Amino acid sequence: MAETTGKELSKVEKAAVLLMSMPPDVAAKILKELTEEEIQKIFLTAARLKDLTASDIETSVREFLEDFSYVATQYSNLETLLEQLQGVLPPEVYERIRSLIGSAGVAEGLEQLEKIDTRVLVGLIKNEHPQTIAVLLSQLTPRKASEILQWLPESLRFEVVKRIATLENVSPQFLRELIETVTEEIKALGISGGIKKQEGVAIAAELMNMLDKESAEALLRKIGEEDPTLEERIREKMFTFEDIRKLDNRAIIEVLKAVDKNTLIIALKGAPEDIKDKFFSNMSKRAAKIMQEDMEALGPVRKSEAERAQKQVVAIIRKLIDEGKIEIGGEEAYV
Repeated sequence: MAETTGKELSKVEKAAVLLMSMPPDVAAKILKELTEEEIQKIFLTAARLKDLTASDIETSVREFLEDFSYVATQYSNLETLLEQLQGVLPPEVYERIRSLIGSAGVAEGLEQLEKIDTRVLVGLIKNEHPQTIAVLLSQLTPRKASEILQWLPESLRFEVVKRIATLENVSPQFLRELIETVTEEIKALGISGGIKKQEGVAIAAELMNMLDKESAEALLRKIGEEDPTLEERIREKMFTFEDIRKLDNRAIIEVLKAVDKNTLIIALKGAPEDIKDKFFSNMSKRAAKIMQEDMEALGPVRKSEAERAQKQVVAIIRKLIDEGKIEIGGEEAYV
């Protein structure tokens, strides 16, 4: 008996399977009659289809095909069909679809990399060129990228962060090949998805915020020795707990509304006195007194625990800044 997964294909999925099973020149003629939106939908659907047995497909498309014996072997001609479209579709439409399919080869691979043990990833990439590592880390989440940075040798760490900060647009083709190479090495699953585009300096700053203070400062100083301007640009994009000094009173009040009280108490246990006063002075006398008493009752806390709480406070502040609810140095003197 043929293997079946019991998967029921949608109409768009059936259309995609049918087109993939046709000779490319025939399928291209059909696609020529469709709208750009319909073509995009079919190609994205085709790129995402996986884990289909011949039995699944045959059951779903029997109403369209009488002989489906070669579908399983012809199912992989998506790239060939895309090449055929080059002479059929208007150039700008073809490029948009080509870009879509290219980006469809990345996000699923990145999702797989996020789940892989950090030490395994480091072992795979540590001998790559720093630029290659920089590109890969720039596409991962800041948390995952910072974990990888921590495991890299110090000299390599510096080179990678410097290159992340100077990254511009990443070639979809290069990124796709890079993800494919890494995922193949770890026997990962298929590739599909989209490409993130962020300013390199912003990514580097976000990574610095994720590192412990000592590591971040050491890296920034080393970058500054080689490129003081780049160090300054990264620092401008960063927001640290100490930068709370730059927030005006209205911003502090917004932060007090948004931050969990217990988190703030732990964060302030390891804070300089002027930052503590910044918060206390924007509370009622009674609320400030209660918080100070709670801090005393808490007793000593580990430095790592205080820093973790401070990072949580910073994350909320950065979110408020991004949402436009507060700004740094918002109160400006009038003349």
